[in-house]
Amino acid sequence: MASGGARAGAGRPKKAAAQKILEGNPGRRPVEVVDFATEGVELPSEPPTYLSAKAKDIYRTVYAWLKGIGCTVGILPYNLEEYAFCKARWLECEEMNTKHGLLVKDPTNGKAMPSPFVAMAQQYLKQTNDVWNKIYLVVRESRLSKWDEKNPNDDIMEKLLGGGS
Repeated sequence: MASGGARAGAGRPKKAAAQKILEGNPGRRPVEVVDFATEGVELPSEPPTYLSAKAKDIYRTVYAWLKGIGCTVGILPYNLEEYAFCKARWLECEEMNTKHGLLVKDPTNGKAMPSPFVAMAQQYLKQTNDVWNKIYLVVRESRLSKWDEKNPNDDIMEKLLGGGS
């Protein structure tokens, strides 16, 4: 028995806007470009009061790093807050794993079982990495520069081989 009809994901995938621009837009349809305002939100230098002391330290450390590389604009403040929160929780779970070990005694039958802090630590680490990827994506895009296809080590090798200084 035939079960025809349109299926989700069937057919040729749509091209990305960047690829259309590189190919010169052969269809001559207008290319949609999302244009954000040039001025972004500046990250607050001080963490919110609801974060724990450890999370505040993490927030300040990451903020100092972002300020050092000139990337405090464009990152959403709640992404940095969430990163600090998840990282602090992950560190707390790891402290408990270090203190009590990875195995605990099952209260019902007395046998060894994995510590619940192991699973919680894995979940917080995954959340931490997901939020960090959001932050780093903004950092990478804002700090990306055009590559001129010249290897910086070539100049060093020329100096070494040519005897020049």
